[in-house]
Amino acid sequence: MKNIYIILFFLLSVAFFNACSNSSNTVNEDSEIENTSFSDPRYVEGELIVILDSIKVLKGAKLKDFNVAHSLPKNQRPTLLLWSSQIIDRKTQKDVKTLDCSPKPTETFIDSLDGNKISFWNLSDSVLTNSKIIIKRKFSYITYDYKPRINKKLVEEKLQSIPKKIKFFYTKDEKFLPIGGEIDSLSKVITSGIKNPVDKIYAIFKWLRKNLTYVYPPKKRGAIEILHTREGDCGQYSNLFISLSRSAGIPARQQSGFNFIPDNTGYHAWSEVYFPIYGWVPVDATRKDGFCHLDNKRLIASVGMNIPLRFAPKWTSNVTNEIIDGKADFMQLITIVKSGMKVNIRTERNILKSELLDETK
Repeated sequence: MKNIYIILFFLLSVAFFNACSNSSNTVNEDSEIENTSFSDPRYVEGELIVILDSIKVLKGAKLKDFNVAHSLPKNQRPTLLLWSSQIIDRKTQKDVKTLDCSPKPTETFIDSLDGNKISFWNLSDSVLTNSKIIIKRKFSYITYDYKPRINKKLVEEKLQSIPKKIKFFYTKDEKFLPIGGEIDSLSKVITSGIKNPVDKIYAIFKWLRKNLTYVYPPKKRGAIEILHTREGDCGQYSNLFISLSRSAGIPARQQSGFNFIPDNTGYHAWSEVYFPIYGWVPVDATRKDGFCHLDNKRLIASVGMNIPLRFAPKWTSNVTNEIIDGKADFMQLITIVKSGMKVNIRTERNILKSELLDETK
């Protein structure tokens, strides 16, 4: 009988040990999931300014001629509309505070797909009594250097857990981001023999780095154009990267904004891919260290392309190519629709404060 108790005790001990071992493995896996690197926090105060001056509103016969020439309604009044994606919290951009915004926007709305918070100004009345209008936004935020340590095996195992909405919207064909045809053919060549999704993305990244040349400004925009010419700017690099990634079945989208450090506030765009567990991960094919890495020198204005804009008139595409069918191709500082007037438009991007923070505090 005593021997039976000893055997039972031994079996229970083994079962308990195995249970603890399995639990321990789960904890290790979870810790690896969370083992991402946010480092080098930097505090920034900045301002984005739009200056509209020398405003001259057309009247009488000149206004009618303008409307006819641009296929607008004959009685269309002079119109000035502006949209801007607000600076909000993102994965690498935290504690965003709006310090000032003048004049206040007419409306603010949320882009339901990408979550962009968009301000809208209707200045059509203001131009009748003002020859100069200044829109100024002042803000602060903390930006981080972000380089996640990706567990490739885990990403492959969890691939089916990608939310259906993300899988549907960010692997489909859209304007500037085509899939099918020569995009599919190239994507298959680049990723041939590669099963792991992280390795596929890295192969696409390496192909772009090897085969494309940075040229600004490009003659035309879109993934197909840069595929044919093998040269383009950051936006075109992003377009082709997104199309090739989507063709490989991996959700991808664009992030748009700026380099934002004292000696460089230039416009910039890059990409993101969606990996299970990690969510959206940055990829900047114009930078040699841009694979799954975003430095702390950015200001993110918006995500996504073909962003729907409320209040855009149906005739918008007759006077600008910035908005087609009520959508902006992407958003950085400002998107403008104007008709029936002459106006000079200037923008400024100013850094008021920029300092690295002590991570130990």
